[in-house]
Amino acid sequence: MPSVASFRLLWLGLLLLAIPHQAMSEEKRVALVIGNSAYRHTPQLKNPRNDAADITAVLKQLEFRVIDGFDLDKLAMDAKIREFAELLVGADSGVFFYAGHGLQVSGQNYLLPVDARLTTAAALDFEMVPLDLVQRAMERVAKFNVLFVDACRDNPLAGTLAGAMGARSTEVGRGLAPSMSVLGSAPRRRETPVEEDSTQRVVD
Repeated sequence: MPSVASFRLLWLGLLLLAIPHQAMSEEKRVALVIGNSAYRHTPQLKNPRNDAADITAVLKQLEFRVIDGFDLDKLAMDAKIREFAELLVGADSGVFFYAGHGLQVSGQNYLLPVDARLTTAAALDFEMVPLDLVQRAMERVAKFNVLFVDACRDNPLAGTLAGAMGARSTEVGRGLAPSMSVLGSAPRRRETPVEEDSTQRVVD
């Protein structure tokens, strides 16, 4: 029986087939792939690093210029996203793949670096990476974008953050929120939030 990772790769491949293309030699394709498994303040995750490595291999076969990162702390994630944003200028297609812990607060989705503690409310601003940050970078410049976010619904750090937020603890949601375009006149994008034990979906 095919593994969950195999189904993820198949799903991503089908999405990528939808990317409009000219002659391969004329295209500029850029991807950022992040797999965070080795969390320092919560049990490590089993699959993200391996899944990210597999996705990187697939994208390179499709002639993407791939920026990849594994087990990244906050500074390293910020640096990779900035490098990605710079390379996206003039790109025909952009792909972002993230596997690791994620959570939502007040409908805003965040990606978690491996050094996140989430023991204070200030963690929202200083320890996590808003998914919107990546979306904006892609939508500003690339003609066609795919975002693929693979996060576990049960994030033990979500409870830690909720405790730190006190009366605002109800703002911390379970899993990820549906995420639409963050720019008013954004290029057409297919986005696939994927959470373990949930249904994969595409949002136009």
